[in-house]
Amino acid sequence: MKKNVNDIINSLGGTGKLANLLGVNPSAVSNYRQKGFPDRLHLKIAMLCEERSVQISNDVLGGVTVPKIIKTNPKEYLSGTSLSMVKHLSTGGFDLIDPPVIVSADKVLDRMGENSADRLFIFSDQEGLRLCLRPDLTIPTCLYYLDQGFTGEKKLYSYFGKVFQLRLDNSSGPSEYSQAGLEYIGKQDQLASEIEIFYKVESSLRSEGLKNYHTFMGDVSLFSIFLDVMDLPDLWRKKLKAKYWNESDFKALLEDLSFKKSVDNELARRVFSLDRESATDLVRRSLGMSFEATPIGRTVEEIMERLRQKGEEFSLQPLSKVTVNLIKEFLSISDKPFKALDRLRLISKNLDSSLLRQIDTAKERLEQIKELGVNLDKSEFSSEKGREVEYYTGFLFDFVNSQKGKSIHLGGGGRYDNLIRSMGSKTDIPAVGAALNMENLEKALSLRLLQ
Repeated sequence: MKKNVNDIINSLGGTGKLANLLGVNPSAVSNYRQKGFPDRLHLKIAMLCEERSVQISNDVLGGVTVPKIIKTNPKEYLSGTSLSMVKHLSTGGFDLIDPPVIVSADKVLDRMGENSADRLFIFSDQEGLRLCLRPDLTIPTCLYYLDQGFTGEKKLYSYFGKVFQLRLDNSSGPSEYSQAGLEYIGKQDQLASEIEIFYKVESSLRSEGLKNYHTFMGDVSLFSIFLDVMDLPDLWRKKLKAKYWNESDFKALLEDLSFKKSVDNELARRVFSLDRESATDLVRRSLGMSFEATPIGRTVEEIMERLRQKGEEFSLQPLSKVTVNLIKEFLSISDKPFKALDRLRLISKNLDSSLLRQIDTAKERLEQIKELGVNLDKSEFSSEKGREVEYYTGFLFDFVNSQKGKSIHLGGGGRYDNLIRSMGSKTDIPAVGAALNMENLEKALSLRLLQ
């Protein structure tokens, strides 16, 4: 029975070995010998001890024991059931890590969209850099990946910890809650990695006896490819993709593009007809500016590009009624997964084969998930799912529990191949992950026990 920190460190292989296991510097472990383990590492160290059959005293990690009720900090308790789910997610090669708590607010907003700013705990450092408490654990995990010097190598991570989001509905719910999840980052078989993440999370729910949950699926790559293979002007295609993430703005844009532009602008027409260098010179002369002068707020080049776009808009024909209706029909599809994909294939049969191949891939994904024993009777596939957030690039899913007239969001995830580049990577790095809201999971488990 190990009763002090030094005994635990030595039993886990010593300073260097434990530093490796925890993903910290050896100097940090040396510091733990003097000051004890920080609360944030209690769960991970308890699990390391259990995996290596190292018996520890009940109070050596602040009361954390495995698999009994554990305490990871003064405000957070996990039942044995929830702990078993964390352990389930940390098997099969997924390393349990401790992602940073404070992250760049701008990188979070790039991922989640500016409309999420009101939900973040944002502050600034002495140099004015905007920071925030992590609103989820995906971005911190991606930053952890980059901080380790990886540039595309395959890494499987699991995690558990607090996340922080302001509540905007004046409810009494917490502004912080526990999250546990997985991230599959780097070199991978796309389909296999998506199925592995989905199945690992879904099977963890089933392993605890949860039955009354619905699965909502989507694949944002289908609509992106759909627009790519449609006979659309590039400008309209770019605008529609940019507005896809905001349903009301998208509908307004689609309506606007169905009418011929009535506003005319001769300068815009002339700028559009010239090469960029000549167009920039024309704009400068038209504004009566010297070569060195710069208008307040925008550069001459920015004004020129805006006028070129306006000129291009005036030159383009509006979207036909057939095209508008086809786009609306595509986005309206929501049904049982296999039926939804059949409907998508039906309306896409006369389009480019690349879209049909992607639909076939989505169907193969479903077939493999079903072969694993997942019941899809309580599942739904929507062609517009994923419009709430801007970071998904492909397959995505959510689990929602329904009991006693209450709907509780348990968690979800999906593919986000472009995210890590925005955090500093020189290239896109494939990634797919998922997370569970542990407080909501506990509520769902409580309702199940009351039935």
